Amino acid sequence: MTDSYADVAVHLRDELRRAWLRVEYQIRLGWAKVPDTRTEAQRNDETLGPADIGRMFALARGGERPVPDDAGARQVLDEWLALHRTIEGRLRDAAQHQVRSPLLDLITTFDLTPRQWATLMFALLPEVDPNLVAAYRYLSRDPATRGLDARLLAQLVYDSPQSRSIMARDLSPSSPLVRFRLIDVTSLAGATDSWVFRKVRAVGRLAQLLDGANADLDPDLAEFAELRGAQLERGEFPPVAVERVTAALASNDVIVVLQGQRGLGKKLLLQQAAAHWGKRVLLIDGKRLAQLQVVTQQAVLRGLVRELLLSGAIPVFGDVDDLTVRESERDDMPAFFATFLDEWHGPVAITINRERMPRVHARPLVHLTLDVPPLDARTRLWTRVVPSLTPETASNLSARFATPGGVIVAAAQAALAGRMPSSGPPVGLELERAVAEQLHQRLSRLGKKLATPYDLDDLIVDDDTRNALVEIAAASRERRKIRDRFQLRGAQGISVLFSGHPGVGKTMSGTVLAKRLGLDIYEVDLSQVVSKWLGETEKNLSDVFDAAEPGHVVLLFNEADTLFGKRTTDVKSSNDRYANMETNYLLQRLERFNGLAILTTNLTSAIDAAFKRRFTYDVFFSFPSPDMRAELWRRTLPRSVQQDTIDFDALADRYELSGGFIKVACERAAYVAGADDGVLDEPLLRHTIERMYRERGKLSSVGPLE
Repeated sequence: MTDSYADVAVHLRDELRRAWLRVEYQIRLGWAKVPDTRTEAQRNDETLGPADIGRMFALARGGERPVPDDAGARQVLDEWLALHRTIEGRLRDAAQHQVRSPLLDLITTFDLTPRQWATLMFALLPEVDPNLVAAYRYLSRDPATRGLDARLLAQLVYDSPQSRSIMARDLSPSSPLVRFRLIDVTSLAGATDSWVFRKVRAVGRLAQLLDGANADLDPDLAEFAELRGAQLERGEFPPVAVERVTAALASNDVIVVLQGQRGLGKKLLLQQAAAHWGKRVLLIDGKRLAQLQVVTQQAVLRGLVRELLLSGAIPVFGDVDDLTVRESERDDMPAFFATFLDEWHGPVAITINRERMPRVHARPLVHLTLDVPPLDARTRLWTRVVPSLTPETASNLSARFATPGGVIVAAAQAALAGRMPSSGPPVGLELERAVAEQLHQRLSRLGKKLATPYDLDDLIVDDDTRNALVEIAAASRERRKIRDRFQLRGAQGISVLFSGHPGVGKTMSGTVLAKRLGLDIYEVDLSQVVSKWLGETEKNLSDVFDAAEPGHVVLLFNEADTLFGKRTTDVKSSNDRYANMETNYLLQRLERFNGLAILTTNLTSAIDAAFKRRFTYDVFFSFPSPDMRAELWRRTLPRSVQQDTIDFDALADRYELSGGFIKVACERAAYVAGADDGVLDEPLLRHTIERMYRERGKLSSVGPLE
């Protein structure tokens, strides 16, 4: 044990001495076989001569010595053999006693033969002593030499005809040296494909191991992966899930799949399970990998496998559903995942944010779905992340926001960052705003936040509609308590369909509900949600529902018939099939949604019947009666107008306009009056309305304007 290489510096010193002696032997052997017949002019033209090289050898040995008649080759060979036996003996001793060091780990981890190890050392040691490059250049009689190549390797390591076939295998893609990217073997410029003309270079990563400090991750791979697990945070996970994931990560035969919305701590759970086995996780960025060309991608994947072996980590491909490729009616994993599994035979895990499960054939799956932590777990998370919170405040935050742990941590960090150091820890109201901001970031890509200036008294609707809105607000506010009391099963959300003519107040009613509930309302931008790419619409809608799942916002789908329309039974093309698939997905997702979702449509007959069955409330906004239209005129016209000169009842009887069109007519009349410095009176209003009818192809102003 005392002779083993526990000290990297001692091991490196001996390897360097062994390499120098081998190079010196080959050069001196050449001097003995071929006398120096160069002219004085030729000697002067060369940068290095025998005397210069001899001084370098003496310097490498630590002193001068006389050169015998055989140019010193025999003596150098004896020294090399003695040192070689010593080094090999110490390496065997280290392996027997399982001594660990970054250099020794290279031999054991990649199961390198002595010749493969010698090849790696001759490629790597010029990083330690640049004079070796000059010696390589002299030995090869090629002033263009910049490092090791196969011709030099044949002299230094594979120096017999029988060993040349071994050299070809050791430089092939199946060799551990090349397969795990310990060396790069490339053709020289203008050379043939013969292995004799290949350049052999140790990857830069290995130079970082020479000082004995095993770097966490190759810096060249930092943009593709992140090594996690040194400082592990605690999470709130079901014990059964922790046990299953921990057990599965001990197997090389399965793929662990964790599924659930963003922020649930899927990667943290994998870190926790890996830590049980004394391992870390290597989180691999599949998006960056997918952007690479195939050749570069394969080199990066091999580098990642090398890092996994060196660090003993477990690979985790996060958010793979962002990378899946739609094939037929299923999502397939990207091609590089199969390539990776061909190279990596240890445990592997993937995480999925959405509900669609990609198709994985390579290995059996251990699949777990994570849900939002229950109320008591969320309370513990709030208390742990913000210790200054009172139990009551933590409980209120947990009850109001059914958020995953990732959102809780992000909100706490954001609230703390927004306060001056002297202000102390954040309070409940600041944390509420911070939670909304974190979730707003996820919603803003696909939705627009609407203002909520109106209340129920501002609505001009019939009594049935008003009563329905009051009931919806009460049900939304108390739904969790009521469902617990009556033990109602299923999702805790409420879905509402608002139907009716354009401009009757459907969108405004949605904002009124949001205000009464104290929530933000987001209008989903269907132009951003609906995509021509197969499966992309489902992904976008999944993001919307997941971000709104905690119940902190109201989702508003205007003109939802374009998205939630009828399914077709007459499938004539792939477009019809995929449209039906998207509709089916939306049916299921809407039914499981735990928040308040409002859908509006002008064409109630266009909504699929299965959708209507899933709506908790189906509210029809009738066209305003003459009395309602007169009140709409009074409220819409600005107070500065002399309303006593306008017969609102006559306008309401004469023109069948919804509230939206009344608003447009008032605005257009105001623009005309303002531009001409005139008066906004009844004749101007009538003139404006008549023009609006003509613009919409109406021959007369009789009947409703649509």
